Amino acid sequence: MIKRFVLAVALIGVFAWSGVVQAGFGISPPYVKPKKAVFPGSHYEQKITLLRSEADSAMTAVITVTAPEMSGWVTVDKGFEFDMPAGELQVPMVVKVDVPAKAEIGNYKGNFNIRIVPKGASKNPGVAIALGARVDMDIDVTNERFFDFAVRMTTIPDIGVLSQPWNWKIFSYFFYRIAVVLKIENIGNVAAGPTKVHLDVYDVEDKKMLESYDDTKIEKIDPFVTKDVTADFPTKLGKGYYWGRITVYNGNDIVHKDKITFEIKDHGKLSGYKHWLMLAGLILLVLLLGLSLVKVRVWKYIFMIVYVLLWPLRIIGRLLLGIKNKAVEGFWDKMGQKAEKYKSGTRRKR
Repeated sequence: MIKRFVLAVALIGVFAWSGVVQAGFGISPPYVKPKKAVFPGSHYEQKITLLRSEADSAMTAVITVTAPEMSGWVTVDKGFEFDMPAGELQVPMVVKVDVPAKAEIGNYKGNFNIRIVPKGASKNPGVAIALGARVDMDIDVTNERFFDFAVRMTTIPDIGVLSQPWNWKIFSYFFYRIAVVLKIENIGNVAAGPTKVHLDVYDVEDKKMLESYDDTKIEKIDPFVTKDVTADFPTKLGKGYYWGRITVYNGNDIVHKDKITFEIKDHGKLSGYKHWLMLAGLILLVLLLGLSLVKVRVWKYIFMIVYVLLWPLRIIGRLLLGIKNKAVEGFWDKMGQKAEKYKSGTRRKR
């Protein structure tokens, strides 16, 4: 009787666990394979998403790597055992491959298995039924360089007109700029990115070109990484709507073109602290310059230089003053003569 009861409980447990797990499980993509061969000593990452059709209960993913040729190369950002919370149908993980610097040139293959079990069953497997999937790994190691990238998206964020003192030229050149944000995927095996980004800005009717810029100092991205980089340009444009025509270069080749509208608004605000550091630096520079002049006692030399430079002006000033004085004296002499004539005429009449 007791044996039958235990067996019944066991069967109920099996069906209960299987009802949770057999709802459906998959992965995307089912492989780890760089688009280009990698260098010895390089790092490669690939995201793999674990998919299940139902997420009523928490599960645990258990990963087992079978890759004798790549022993110690492969890790997972979440570890080789991690939870899949209830309510989440998709759980991403990142597979990281670190190729040793002394790895030999050639092709390396392997795989790892992912199985999901009810949470807690990995330590106490008992009668739990697990579903699984296999991820194949295929990695070529080479000493040949591949410089290549793809532009996945471009945007031009809106900016605002700056107020004083940030609209002064010394500040606006650095902080009042149009930015082109590029989402770049490095599909080569060396650090890569656009060699030049060209931007033409047109009026709101897209008829008249107002400004044109080039930026060649663009951040390079590590191999097999997708990242946002920025090309920015100083501008003198005021408030309004504009069209930006973007051209992205890889060497002399055009790899991407786009046309985007953006707005320059009133009352722009600067974020961060770089502008304050620059202002503080300028004030400090002026103070240090003043102190250095005092210490080396060059003020008298400055006054001598100013005196010499103003010497011609002093001579001209004296000449003008002499002319003025003579003119005044002549005026009063004539006035005196007229007064004498007037007096003598009056006496004769009497």
